[in-house]
Amino acid sequence: MTFPMMIKVVLLSLLVLSNGADLYDRIKGECSLTDYQNTCLKCLASDPNSIYADHVGFVQIVIHCLESQLQNLTNNVTSISSRKNESVAIKKVLGDCNRGFSIAKSQLYEIKHSVIIRSYKKASGLVNTTLSYPLTCRDNLQKLNFKESPEVYDDISVYAQLSSVARTMIKRLEHFI
Repeated sequence: MTFPMMIKVVLLSLLVLSNGADLYDRIKGECSLTDYQNTCLKCLASDPNSIYADHVGFVQIVIHCLESQLQNLTNNVTSISSRKNESVAIKKVLGDCNRGFSIAKSQLYEIKHSVIIRSYKKASGLVNTTLSYPLTCRDNLQKLNFKESPEVYDDISVYAQLSSVARTMIKRLEHFI
């Protein structure tokens, strides 16, 4: 490798490293304003589009994380409800959970659209609505003393944290208008 070529490689490496540090600072700054900074950081850092994201882009990424978390929750609940040893009452609640999750999934699409058209109050309200389905699921399972699969409760907690992050970021968008 020639000397000028080595200089180009070193300069390009420094550019990539400095952009990475800048991105991390932007993500960290955005997440520092939320109640669940670690959850926010994991979500935003997990998406390669974070490099190009502005405030609206960060909200869209968090909504994508909500969609992924809701899919994890749906998969877990479906798996549990297919077990032969679960009671009829548990299976009924799990079926109700999945119906609620299906509604929440369509509302997450509405949130994305609302953010795009700058209808931030509607988006924030829909975040609260989508959260109500997993919380109702959790409450109904707790009433039946369901303890066989604690990961369901963990998934609901992460969904609630991501919802809080989304609400905070959406409320901040209202101030940018």
